[in-house]
Amino acid sequence: MTKMLLKMKIVLIFSFISVIWFLPEKISAQKLQSSESAFVKIVESILASSCLRKKKFGIKIHSLKRDKTLYSISSDRLFVPASNMKILTTALALKKLGPDYRFKTSLYATEPIDGMDLRSDIYIKGFGDPNLVSEQMWLLVNELKNLPLREIRGDIIADESFFDSYRRVKTWNKKWGVEAYNAPLGALSFNFNTVTVHVTPGRKIGDKPVVVVDPDIEFIRVTNRARTVSNSKRSRLIVNRIDRGDHNEVTISGVLSVNHLRETYYLNITKPVYYAARVFKEYLHQAGIKVTGKVRIGPIPNNAYELSSHESMPLSLILRGLNKFSNNFVAEQILKTIGAEIYNPPGTTQNGLRAMGEYMEFLKYKPEQFSILDGSGLSRKNQMSPDQIVSILQDMYIDLRVYPEFISALGVMSRDGNVLKRMNGNKDAERARVKTGTLNSISALSGYFQSADGEQFAFSMLMNGLKCSNRQAKRLQDRIITEGLNFKRLNVEPNLN
Repeated sequence: MTKMLLKMKIVLIFSFISVIWFLPEKISAQKLQSSESAFVKIVESILASSCLRKKKFGIKIHSLKRDKTLYSISSDRLFVPASNMKILTTALALKKLGPDYRFKTSLYATEPIDGMDLRSDIYIKGFGDPNLVSEQMWLLVNELKNLPLREIRGDIIADESFFDSYRRVKTWNKKWGVEAYNAPLGALSFNFNTVTVHVTPGRKIGDKPVVVVDPDIEFIRVTNRARTVSNSKRSRLIVNRIDRGDHNEVTISGVLSVNHLRETYYLNITKPVYYAARVFKEYLHQAGIKVTGKVRIGPIPNNAYELSSHESMPLSLILRGLNKFSNNFVAEQILKTIGAEIYNPPGTTQNGLRAMGEYMEFLKYKPEQFSILDGSGLSRKNQMSPDQIVSILQDMYIDLRVYPEFISALGVMSRDGNVLKRMNGNKDAERARVKTGTLNSISALSGYFQSADGEQFAFSMLMNGLKCSNRQAKRLQDRIITEGLNFKRLNVEPNLN
């Protein structure tokens, strides 16, 4: 009997020890689960907004460290991603072209420079540079000037053969407006194929406003029908661009109050290759290099040699402009370049999309599981899921060759780009690195954030069929990101006392 009691005591002691030993672990698990449950409840209360009453949205928030999803809803459904498509374009560009890839713009001739004269045509060939802006064009001209060269006794001939001749993506809206985001594509392009128009009130009532266009070249001609009115009247300007065949006409009409600040407009142009070549000729003139011939488009002959070549900034820096300001033109230029580099020139949108499809298959998605029709997200026929976007974010996260450049290209919430004014006042906002997406009745936000205890998450929020303004939808997204930044797993350490 005594032995039996002793055995029972021993069993009870070990049982008690076991309970004490595992109790903290159970409490920890419960606490952990409660923190996750609390987060889910808050997110679901945010998503109950009437803005999303059509239920056309999907969300995924995934822990990169734990490889476990914190929250998801309809994350496997397909939605229009809008400019979140640029996440895929950026990932593919870094993997296929590399962070240090540089776009070229090269100059050729068929005759040697005699003294400081070139007695032949000069050829300018573009290789898809999406960032050939005023400063870069000046560097190209300055390199030519320093050969030295003072006169070109021939024509300027622009070669656009690195890309195909399609200026737009077939699935874009057929109504091609003058907005900058609708700029045409071209292997040789300048200033994102846009023109800047500055309009300043006249000195007195009744005067025409002062109009300045940049670049100021013969290809861009101005018709100013606007007038300056008293300060008591509301300013109403209409600035338009009309294709006149051999030139583009910028028209200004309406009224501008006498004390109104200068207004700036960005309009796309037509004939991008010809436009870039005309700018090149004007810059040569301003640099003191005389050109006796005209501007035309044609191929570089086989007997031409390279006079000089200008390289762009590295791709990693160009991608910052692409994502932080969601530049459609840059995205499509890069997509065509990927097509040219992988499958040989001319670069086409179709070959760029082919490379995208192969990357998606590498991520284990079948062609019928997505629809990708451009690189910018301007097409409403694009279809992707939050799961797929998070897969891209995860793949970039584990690839140290490109991840630093990838995440640095994303917008820093409340700090730069088109998210500069979002989540202002939140001291932790910069722990969210994001890409936005906006079309009519569509709003998207995807990227990374770091929680309060340092855990990193990849997320994607695709919202279609909005029954509110895009501004209201962005507020919902910001509230969810705020909860993510505040999220903390409540782990309890075992009490060994």
